[in-house]
Amino acid sequence: MKKPDLLILVIVWNLLSAFFALMGLLSVAIIVFPDATVSMWGTALPGFIFGIGIIVLILLSYIIISIIATIGIIKNRDWGRIMGIVQAALSVFAPPVGTVAGILILVYLLRPDVEGYFKSTELSSSVQENMDK
Repeated sequence: MKKPDLLILVIVWNLLSAFFALMGLLSVAIIVFPDATVSMWGTALPGFIFGIGIIVLILLSYIIISIIATIGIIKNRDWGRIMGIVQAALSVFAPPVGTVAGILILVYLLRPDVEGYFKSTELSSSVQENMDK
């Protein structure tokens, strides 16, 4: 089965999303922590650090999901398509560009021909592995 044409755009979007999430993570680490933690006293500091910790955790999770989806799609694995769907669903919450790109990628990765491509390559690779044994 022929590889769907627009998968390269999905890969590019995943990598761009991971890059910008990494930039956001670095900006939190560089800009927020040195000044904010020094100027806070008392009970505000633990809540602030907890909030920043949640932001860091969300950004790290998004980066990991984007990279795993990219690797899976490059290797033509169905789990990569599923992770791409998860990443696109999370991108919907990043307006305006993320919303549009996320919806377009969701529609594209859920198309029957794209799903069939990933299922057929998964099947052919498992058959090839069994023949090699």
